[in-house]
Amino acid sequence: MLLIALSTAGLLLGFSAFTAFGLPWLVMGNRAFEEFADRRDQHLMAGILGTAAIALACMPLLNSALISAAPHMQVFAETVMGVPSRFWS
Repeated sequence: MLLIALSTAGLLLGFSAFTAFGLPWLVMGNRAFEEFADRRDQHLMAGILGTAAIALACMPLLNSALISAAPHMQVFAETVMGVPSRFWS
């Protein structure tokens, strides 16, 4: 199920990146990004797409924490996140 969700999310992320940046480039050529440094909306779109791509790449690593029981979650938090054991006491 996670594979299907990640595949769908990756496909939608690629499609949104194409519609935000690829499609204007196909229609207008290099002129589409001549004013990229001045346009805040394109910076925002690029930042959101980059954040979504990073979150999607981290999802398999965090999957065990999302679906695990409480003791396993504690071990995950102590080892990966660096949360000390005295935090849980």
